[in-house]
Amino acid sequence: MPVNERDYGRCPCSGKYEGRAVEVRMNVEGRAVVLAEVPQGVCGLCGSRVYKSEVLERLESLMKGGRVQRRS
Repeated sequence: MPVNERDYGRCPCSGKYEGRAVEVRMNVEGRAVVLAEVPQGVCGLCGSRVYKSEVLERLESLMKGGRVQRRS
C-alpha cells in the first residue's frame, strides 16, 4: 500500500502529525526567497514540525544555489 505523501506519522509525544502547506522564507545567495505551499507536518499536541526528506533535499539544493522548479 503506498504511503500518503501527506502522512507524517506519529510524534514522539504521542500526538499525530497533520499535513499542511506553509510559506518558507530564506536567503539564497544574498537574496530573499519566499516559497509558498511547502508541505509540512505539525503535531496537534506539542506543535513539533517535520518535513519529508524530499522537501528538505529540495530546500537544501535551493540554498546551495540550485534553481526552483515549478510543479504544475
